[in-house]
Amino acid sequence: MALRTLELKPAQAGLSRTLVLLHGYGADEHDLLPIAHELDPRLRAVSLQAPISLGGRARAWFNLAMGPRGLSYDAEEVRKGVSAAVEAVEAIAKESPRPILLGFSQGAGMALSVALRRPEMLTAVISLSGVLRALDAADLAPAQSLRGFPVFAAHGTEDPVVPIELGRGIREELLRHQMALEWHEYPMGHMVLPQELDDARAWISRHL
Repeated sequence: MALRTLELKPAQAGLSRTLVLLHGYGADEHDLLPIAHELDPRLRAVSLQAPISLGGRARAWFNLAMGPRGLSYDAEEVRKGVSAAVEAVEAIAKESPRPILLGFSQGAGMALSVALRRPEMLTAVISLSGVLRALDAADLAPAQSLRGFPVFAAHGTEDPVVPIELGRGIREELLRHQMALEWHEYPMGHMVLPQELDDARAWISRHL
């Protein structure tokens, strides 16, 4: 499945690197573009449009349904979303090797899933307010290729959409794979905070 992409050219010269953006549930490919040049104005950004339409401009990587036990989703649909993201990143990596991925919320889970499957084609991942749907062991890259892979992950302690406990679950999963995780918690809801971007900017500067 070929995903629609939106490109933002560098605002300043001097760096030949690509940041791939994966938006959250209900947003679209325009949503995260301003973050790219806040992190580094020399970055080229490519924003992916999630495959599922929710009506209008709203998109999703997989559907969510609210039931008596809370949110539910279809595992096969999650797998299709991850596969679509992997294919899109593969195409980008052919012209701009080893991009950095940045995702928010559902898109952060997609970005981390791509890294867990194909770390060798990436430089690093930034996960903002994410939730990671468990992948089958057969989907994961070999343990040695995950060890030491750089991840910046941040979450709000007051997040009403993706509770902090789920975010901490990501932390434990990534540490279990011995990835090089920098973890941050902020007193915020389901959002992106200026301090969070300041910390991400300092982190990404070490991986460019």
